[in-house]
Amino acid sequence: MSIVYAGSLTLGAAIPGATAAAAAGASGIGLALPDIQARLAALLAFNPQPIDFAADLVLAQQMVTSLSAAIALGLTPPSMAAQIAAINALIAELLANVSAVNAQLEIILAFQGLLASAGVHTYAYAGPVNAFGSEFSAELSAGVPGGSPTQASNAVVLLTTIGATWDAMAQVFKVGP
Repeated sequence: MSIVYAGSLTLGAAIPGATAAAAAGASGIGLALPDIQARLAALLAFNPQPIDFAADLVLAQQMVTSLSAAIALGLTPPSMAAQIAAINALIAELLANVSAVNAQLEIILAFQGLLASAGVHTYAYAGPVNAFGSEFSAELSAGVPGGSPTQASNAVVLLTTIGATWDAMAQVFKVGP
């Protein structure tokens, strides 16, 4: 039977998987956001210019010929209003994506801030279930390291009787008897 003090950690050090997940999420968002913002900037920069009728007359005649051929085949060209509506819909979609990505990034950054919280004292116990309480009382009779026995405290105890589960918990919470 033994209770072993595993040290004082930050939440991020106690749960390294959470730290890695938050970093991966922030990294993924960091890679996606510039692309969305660049596409949005390009769409917002769309600025049709007045037509120079004299210079574009030849081009217009070629277009009429091409459109006449397309109409003869049963194809109809998209109107300018339809093209503008499609661009406006794409802009609205990209703006919604940027808002969603920013909201996700704010959540991840707040979570990363929580993971930096220090002062998590970790203990590992190995022994019979019916001796856990007395062993833990003996270990904490002088208080946590740097504290006193009467100091207010909060605790979470995760207990298992399955070896493989303990191995996983020991890796996640950085403890091991």
